[in-house]
Amino acid sequence: MFPTKTAMPIASLLAALLAGPAALAQPAADDNGPQVINGCPIWPYTRCPGADLRHANLVGKNLAGADLRGADLSRADLRGANLAAADLEGANLTGARLNKATAANTNFQRARFIGTDLEAARLMRSDFSHAEFNGASLEIARLNNAWFVGTRFVASNLQEAKFVSTNLKDAFFEANVLRYAIFPDSLMEGCKNCPEAWR
Repeated sequence: MFPTKTAMPIASLLAALLAGPAALAQPAADDNGPQVINGCPIWPYTRCPGADLRHANLVGKNLAGADLRGADLSRADLRGANLAAADLEGANLTGARLNKATAANTNFQRARFIGTDLEAARLMRSDFSHAEFNGASLEIARLNNAWFVGTRFVASNLQEAKFVSTNLKDAFFEANVLRYAIFPDSLMEGCKNCPEAWR
């Protein structure tokens, strides 16, 4: 007996269930609509606070203005993505890849960047207040006019990062690579271990 058209989706669902939870977390395959990951539509201005986007493939996606507060984006691939004016307050970006991402005017307050790769990212005018960078890479990132109030930078690669006119009030630096990083016109009041040459 040949499978009917209605039987095919059931067979696909059973195969996905047997493959385990990782298969169920994959994006919905619908050629007629937006990509949806764990119930979160991937499009500009999406509203997905607290979304589970672990390991998501978001390369080059447009998430401008998205509400991703408290989202889990650990190990997500956001290379070249557009996160301009998005809200990622409290988001977990551990191990995420944001190489060459655009995230201008974005809210990253209290976000976690543990082992995160932000090389060559455009992060101008974004707010990283009280965020944590630990083992992260901001090499050649553009950070003009960004806020880092109370932000912690520990064992991170800040080579050639452009901290131009940034607010580093009460920030904390420890064991970072700062070769060729620049901090012109930046506020460093109360900053611990900020580069003395730029005070």
